[in-house]
Amino acid sequence: MMLIIASAATAQTTQVTGVVQDNTGEPLMGASVIEKGTSTGTATNLDGEFTLFVKDPAKAVLLVSYVGFETTEVALKGQTKVTVTLKEAAAVLDEVVVVGYGQQKKESVIGAISQVNSSDLLETPSANLSQAITGKIPGVITSQTSGAPGSDDASIFIRGRATFASDAQPLILVDGVERSFAQIAPDDIETISVLKDASATAVYGVRGANGVMLITTKRGKEQKPVVNLTANWQWQTPTRKDTYLDSYQSVMLLEEALANDGLPSQFSAQDIEMYRKSVAGELSGVDALLYPNVDWYDEILRSSAPAQRYNASIRGGTKRMRYYASLEYYDQSSLFKELSRDQYGNKSSQHFRRYGFRANADFFLTSDLTLSVNFGTRFEELRDPNSSESAGYSNIFYQLNHTPGWLFPVAYQVQNGDEMKTLWGGSSQYQNNVYGTLAVGGYYKGIKTINETNFIFEYDLHKITKGLSAKAMASFDYENWHRNKYTQSFATYELNDRDNYEQLDAYNKFGTDNPMASAYDSYSLYKLYMEAQVNYKRVFNNVHDVTAMALYMQNDLRRQSELARRYQGIVGRITYAYDNRYLAEFNAGYNGSENFHKDRRFGFFPAFSVGWRITQESFMERTSEWLDNLKLRASYGQVGNDAYSVNGVQQRFLYEQKWTQLNNDYYFGTSGQPGIFEEQYPNYAVTWERAHKYNIGLEFGLFNSRFTGNLDLFYEKRNDILTEYLTRPWWFGVTSAAGNLGKTTNKGYEIELHWNDAIGRDFNYNIGFTFSHAENKITAKDEPALMTAYRKTEGRPIGQYFGLVADGFVTSADIADPDFPRSTYGDVKVGDLKYRDMNGDGFIDDRDITAIGYSDLPENTYALNLGAQWKGIGFSLMLQGVDHVSRYYDAEAMYAFVNGGKVKEHHLDRWNPALSEGENLANAKYPLLHYDTYADHNQRQNSFFLKNGSFLRLKNIEISYSLPEKWIRHAYMSQCRFYVNANNLITWDHLDGLTDPENNGSNRYPICKTVNFGVNIQF
Repeated sequence: MMLIIASAATAQTTQVTGVVQDNTGEPLMGASVIEKGTSTGTATNLDGEFTLFVKDPAKAVLLVSYVGFETTEVALKGQTKVTVTLKEAAAVLDEVVVVGYGQQKKESVIGAISQVNSSDLLETPSANLSQAITGKIPGVITSQTSGAPGSDDASIFIRGRATFASDAQPLILVDGVERSFAQIAPDDIETISVLKDASATAVYGVRGANGVMLITTKRGKEQKPVVNLTANWQWQTPTRKDTYLDSYQSVMLLEEALANDGLPSQFSAQDIEMYRKSVAGELSGVDALLYPNVDWYDEILRSSAPAQRYNASIRGGTKRMRYYASLEYYDQSSLFKELSRDQYGNKSSQHFRRYGFRANADFFLTSDLTLSVNFGTRFEELRDPNSSESAGYSNIFYQLNHTPGWLFPVAYQVQNGDEMKTLWGGSSQYQNNVYGTLAVGGYYKGIKTINETNFIFEYDLHKITKGLSAKAMASFDYENWHRNKYTQSFATYELNDRDNYEQLDAYNKFGTDNPMASAYDSYSLYKLYMEAQVNYKRVFNNVHDVTAMALYMQNDLRRQSELARRYQGIVGRITYAYDNRYLAEFNAGYNGSENFHKDRRFGFFPAFSVGWRITQESFMERTSEWLDNLKLRASYGQVGNDAYSVNGVQQRFLYEQKWTQLNNDYYFGTSGQPGIFEEQYPNYAVTWERAHKYNIGLEFGLFNSRFTGNLDLFYEKRNDILTEYLTRPWWFGVTSAAGNLGKTTNKGYEIELHWNDAIGRDFNYNIGFTFSHAENKITAKDEPALMTAYRKTEGRPIGQYFGLVADGFVTSADIADPDFPRSTYGDVKVGDLKYRDMNGDGFIDDRDITAIGYSDLPENTYALNLGAQWKGIGFSLMLQGVDHVSRYYDAEAMYAFVNGGKVKEHHLDRWNPALSEGENLANAKYPLLHYDTYADHNQRQNSFFLKNGSFLRLKNIEISYSLPEKWIRHAYMSQCRFYVNANNLITWDHLDGLTDPENNGSNRYPICKTVNFGVNIQF
């Protein structure tokens, strides 16, 4: 009878077969396949295959779902055999969050932690990871001040800045070990977790006060091998162009400045006319040499710089072994033209090249024992001209910004015997020539080798008790930097006999020509890290979820033969969840630093946090149709900081008395004698600064998690900040080691909102917005009690600018006023800056300096992310901005004729003595022009030149296209994606083209916008 019924049912339906797989082609066992609108369904077998009977294949739609993947609808349209490829669900991928010394399920995390994954990072064309995270993590501020190849790392701050003892940078760990991360291949990154509150960072104790970044590289998966190939081709151009004036405009303003200062004229009316003709291209021969119009930027720089990056990786595994391996090659050229005349073909243009290899493997030796081995190596090759080039300063750009284009040409060609000789242009004041520096001045080559290794054993101790495990890790890192420097001095020349300009004796010579000399230097770093860990995880009665962790760690870092820098300590964590509703966590670190005396070396740093998953309560059941998640969390804890820097150099052993020997410490007659003096008076009681951190957070998810968000409020109070003794008088006679005297507060909030949805079957889109506010204040800094309040840093933000307050321009009425304050910085004239006499003593001097503007770190940061996908076409865009920040740029970016230098377009809007006072007051945007040191009064640090550093950038934009699967499967591809993206494409700011708002001036390599074309192929 049953057979008859089954036969009848079968006769009325049609059999459909198929395979369900992931995007790598791996079959998915246990996937659910249901005919939409019916209760008919089945599940896939071990090979991902299924068989299902449907009523009408022409109309039937299958609903295919699998844990961790997006549910997919498949319209059969008459087909009876289908292959279904499921996409991993982004929300599920984020369910596991990397925390200090472990992982937690996202639903149980009650610390302030944000996490981004590899796909987020790869949306930006930057090959530097420190730049790739900009705008992607709430509460994280990045500041990139240079775009130089190989020296373009961004500074990173988590929730602003709460200390002035050091650079306030976070602790950064790569695969659990403190390492530099900026030059790791972005393709190798699995996740970046940012730990922000004390509950998340207390386990790092004495080093957790500034926040922690945990970077995890990719590992293997149990799947067939997946090969990934990526190629990128980039073009970089400065976000701002130079605005220096041509020779004719420059000498006109120079003559005006000289007249304003009562100095003799340097150029006659005929000379000025000749410069006009020079700019118009009407001069040749000796006249062109005597009246040059050199655009040094055009002579030295090209319009764009190319870069290219290639990455190949393989990922896979079996039940006994999993592996991930990658190779990377990155080559970045600079904006400098290749001008080298080296006879052996050595180049002097700035250039960076990176080779990277990474291999991570997990070996399942027994059912209980796992061995993981991580190996990463990089070779970084940097080439520079023989010039001082760094992230903070570029001598090449200083010369470009400083060398006048109207004084001498790039070079002269003269007859020297049987050959023509190149004479590099120069003068008594400008005895260097930037073109000559790149052509014959030499170069250097530097090679950095980085080797990083991890050996990790994990043992499941469930035989002792369920949920118990142990883990041990040892890591050895080695870094070597070797630089060969080749230097060659060369003479410069100035034409002084126009009638004999083709002969060598018609020129004044400055300096000498010497043969090339070579030198080299090198350093090595050795790092040994060890940790041993015991973990416990268990659920009792399906209600009580308990975890515990205890760990010992030790970190040794040695540079050359220096005494190793050591940290060591023990760490503990206990978590408890009742019925997945009420969450509690205790974290603690007992850590020590070799910076302090043995009696004050170790400190205990506890943190407590609680959470409440409100949506798990029974009284919330009626909201389940629209409210998916609502979690309230709170934390308090203490963390420390042991770093203390002076002028960027970290100070060690403040508890030691230090002595220094000088060769000529004192004299008998005219003979200098060696002597020893006390360099540092010790502080035996010095110890770490301590941060007390409070955090309240709210997480929510609405409308089937289409709308999700995080809100955080935080407050931090620091004390015992290492501070120099400002109240000790100079006659104390010796420099005292810093003391634990400083205090600060830091408070703010973070908002993170996301909307993910679909319109129809083919169009998906997402919108994300983040906003962070962090404001700090110095509450104690050992400043003298009787110090004038307006001059104190106490009560001000860290990094607050101080300078003179400018109240517009000096007028003739001011000059006539007998009570008008007298400047100690030089004679003041109508059109100069008028400064506020803060103390009312009738003089303008350094005692009138006070707080101006904001600090150099933005209080507000925000980003808007937009994305969409439609039938293989993808689009993403990110706008990123900062607010409540001030900038004071370098002299060459702002001032006219500084140190006898050049002038820019904004100097045309100066106070013009040829116009009436009323016209100038209405229109002038720059004070009266002066030459060189005669402008000292106007060029003090002041509020007039303090700029609004706020900006909004089109930080990233990308358009991509993935070829249809039916096109590429014949080439054994699972994905073939083409894309074009750009970085820093448009910037809106308040600087009128002065410089890039992040660049901190023009005497450094510029920030660049990047256009990138790429392709990604998976097999």
